[in-house]
Amino acid sequence: MEDSVGRIDRSADHLSHGENGNLATLASARTVALIDVSRLRRECLRLALAQHNAHWRVVEFANAEELQRALEGGAPNADLALIGAATAEHVDLHQLELVCEALPETPVVVIAENGHPQRARQILSSGARGFLPTNLSLKVLIGALDLVLAGGVYVPSSLLDAAPPRQDGSSDRPSEPWSELTRRQRDVLGLISQGKSNKLIADALSMSESTVKAHVKQIIKRLHVSNRTQAELLATGHGPFPLPNVMAQHGHGAIAK
Repeated sequence: MEDSVGRIDRSADHLSHGENGNLATLASARTVALIDVSRLRRECLRLALAQHNAHWRVVEFANAEELQRALEGGAPNADLALIGAATAEHVDLHQLELVCEALPETPVVVIAENGHPQRARQILSSGARGFLPTNLSLKVLIGALDLVLAGGVYVPSSLLDAAPPRQDGSSDRPSEPWSELTRRQRDVLGLISQGKSNKLIADALSMSESTVKAHVKQIIKRLHVSNRTQAELLATGHGPFPLPNVMAQHGHGAIAK
């Protein structure tokens, strides 16, 4: 009988009582949310993770919506979220944003073939804490995941090597700060610019207050400001950078001024 999407690999449940009592075993236990439309890729990655550590529990989902429904149904948060795709171009940035919203405190890593370095950089700037090309060895891949779990960010050397050379002229000019924001973060910033509280923003965008707080934290970081007030000044055009028209947009409709 075929396994259903969303099942949990409970191989760790068969540990002996002595092993369960071992602090090292408890410390190594992780819950990993694996999101990929391809069942074959999910199965292969699950087996690879089990080789690395038999105590890891892998929960499989075909898409971000299934993950959201599971969390709404009471499923525990994951320690790590992995999004798989055939290539970087096949990574749906909206799905990435949904996963980041569903698990605001969980690092998200994307695993895909990297034939488009610029797209991979866009994935990293959209909230992923790592981009793992599929040509990595299993040892390097696992090392990268351990790095992310420890609080780091993994950027493959191929992306650094492929960075476009600096040239004289406009390319030396720093990019606008809002270019680093995801679409959802721009929605939040647009409402911050109207003086909305986190609760009102959460109601307007149909998300939890904790998710709004996570977005605000990222907005402050990516705009290179010190606090929410400075972000609001920047968004209303009173900071060192003017606000682009797209910042005043929310979803498919305009935000009332």
